Amino acid sequence: MSIHTNPVPVAARHDDEIDLSEVTSVMIENRGLIATITAAILTLGVAYAFLATPVYRADATVQVDDANDALNDKLGDLAQMFNGKASADAEIELLRSRGVVDDAVRQLHLDIDARPRYFPLIGRRIARSASADTLAEPIWGLARFGWGGEALQVSQFDVPPSLYDKKFTLIAGAGQQFQVLDPHGDPVLKGRVGEVLDGMTPAGPVRLRVEGVVARAGTEFRLSRASTQLTTALLQKALDVAEKTKQSGVIGIRLDGDDSARTAATVNAIVRGYVRRNVGWKSAQAQQMLGFLGNQLPQLRGDLEQAEQRYNTFRNRKGTVDLDAEGRLLLQAIADGKTQTSALQQQRLELLQRFTPSHPSVTAIDAQLAGLRRRQAELGAKVAALPDTQQSAVRLMREVDINSGLYTNLMDSAQQLGVMKAGQQGNVRVVDYAVTAEEPVKPKQAIVIAAAAALGLMAGVAAALVRRALLNGLESPLEIEQIADAPVYAVISHSERQLRVQRAASRSEPGAHILAVAAPDDIAVEGVRSLRTALQFRLAEAPNNVVMITGPRPSIGKSFLSSNLAVVLASVGKRVLIVDGDMRRGKLHQYFGLPRERGLPDMIGGASLDSLVCREVLPNLDVLTRGGGTPMPAEMLFGERLGIVVEQMAKAYDIVILDTPPVLAVTDSALIGKHAGTTLLVMRHARHSVAELRETTRLLGAAGVPVDGIVLSDVPQRASDYAYSPYHSMPETAG
Repeated sequence: MSIHTNPVPVAARHDDEIDLSEVTSVMIENRGLIATITAAILTLGVAYAFLATPVYRADATVQVDDANDALNDKLGDLAQMFNGKASADAEIELLRSRGVVDDAVRQLHLDIDARPRYFPLIGRRIARSASADTLAEPIWGLARFGWGGEALQVSQFDVPPSLYDKKFTLIAGAGQQFQVLDPHGDPVLKGRVGEVLDGMTPAGPVRLRVEGVVARAGTEFRLSRASTQLTTALLQKALDVAEKTKQSGVIGIRLDGDDSARTAATVNAIVRGYVRRNVGWKSAQAQQMLGFLGNQLPQLRGDLEQAEQRYNTFRNRKGTVDLDAEGRLLLQAIADGKTQTSALQQQRLELLQRFTPSHPSVTAIDAQLAGLRRRQAELGAKVAALPDTQQSAVRLMREVDINSGLYTNLMDSAQQLGVMKAGQQGNVRVVDYAVTAEEPVKPKQAIVIAAAAALGLMAGVAAALVRRALLNGLESPLEIEQIADAPVYAVISHSERQLRVQRAASRSEPGAHILAVAAPDDIAVEGVRSLRTALQFRLAEAPNNVVMITGPRPSIGKSFLSSNLAVVLASVGKRVLIVDGDMRRGKLHQYFGLPRERGLPDMIGGASLDSLVCREVLPNLDVLTRGGGTPMPAEMLFGERLGIVVEQMAKAYDIVILDTPPVLAVTDSALIGKHAGTTLLVMRHARHSVAELRETTRLLGAAGVPVDGIVLSDVPQRASDYAYSPYHSMPETAG
């Protein structure tokens, strides 16, 4: 009878299909790996969420007004010259300009970093949870570290550029005294709070002024000085300035930092500096105009006095000259034109301070001035047509009126500018100052922990899929049969209970640690029973009743199958002998809870079977262990004595099971297999490549040991349609 006719059903599947059940089985098979990776990343996430330095956010709001409306109503066009609408983009750039930010850096000494030395990893977290009003008690007596409530205020710390960002150590003493060590640990300064201390290091002189220290004697602080220019540049990059709503003129200033109070103070210093500079810019413009007018007024007054004197001299010499209506109109028009020309020229000078001559505002004034000059030329021609006496009178009166008007206008402008300078407030006002934040903006502990859990789960699943892809092992019984040219006799499902049984065996606990004994209804044992059925057909045709069980490499379930197959065969009344043929690393004695002082090597050496075998370890089941081992097992197996020993065993029992070493590791299996009528090859699900299977069958075939059947072990229960399911666990169906 042949047993090569489809012993195991196989579900067909195309290679390019995504089998969701297979993916699920990969997840189940690698659940330990997934759980480990998830737990590791989650632990890191929790540690980061609770130990990471919190980041606080400080924000302020300013509003840029078009003009000072109350002042504009009184001063008119002159005020508009200084209160022109500024774009939000320009004000944003001014807010984070180097001048404004540098003032804040120097005012708050942001280029000096002074903070307590904390215990590694957890010290900062402990200090944050302590009260800021009182000094926390040192933990474990470690007074050198800060545990909460410590503070150090430094107003001056000058070091050579080569010592920028180098860590100095300040050690607090009693009575407001302290000592400073350089980066190499050498004393460099010693003094009291409030004193300016000078010291010398190998790199150059240092100067320090400490304004206050709150700490126990012996507490250490980390003190460093950074480049002011670099600190300013970094703060400019960190500063977030943006218009809150487009074209609203409302600008938000935001800054993140690990010190809530210092971050808020930094934002407020920048805002105040910006407002102060805005007022200063406006006042400087007014002062510049006042200086210009102050230089022009004495000259205009002199011109006016000379014009009045010439006119009075003319009247004394010629007497009163009566002008007709046309002459008076000409005189008024000429005076008005001169006044307008002077006003436009003054306005043009103001515009040139902000714009180029080609700017539309400047060119518009130039066009008006050209028109006024043409009008003045026309009026001059009309004056030339008057009688000589009237021409002279008109000319002198015109000079008096023009100089008087110019002088009066400049006097009015000077008075207006004086008022503007005295009441100048700029066109920027602070809507909200920054306040000290009570809660950090990051890390968000709940979000970090949830993200870590999700990331860990994804990483675990990815690792499982990558592991599966890298292993790329054989899974399909049909594919295995085609490659090995041997039938798959049985599929042994993965068993969770076997793990507990195996742990008990590894601890050498007394008694048999066999799954078929501990859990005879386990799904894996049902698979072994199916192998027992298939094996009965094979033994009917085999040369003898000796069954060798081997595999390509270690840790594939070979000894598990041997021991459980022996038990299920013995349970149906067969007298079974199981032999541990792995004289190097065999562990069958652990499965059955037996000593291994003497075994197979001793029998090959000449001892009798009766003196070595462990009788009735279980009903109908005897065991022959690997004994104390031998230094050269292959040489011992190579002789004729092995055949005699196997023949003795075959005569004494119904079935002899030989558990042998891996084929690819040593040659023992090839030597033992010559004396076995049936050879079973154990393969673990998804653990063997095509090349590995082919090499195993090639080595056995070269030794004259054909593979009679294959057993696929440790198959996940949901990996395929061919995994064995226990009959009693299936739901009842009609019919």
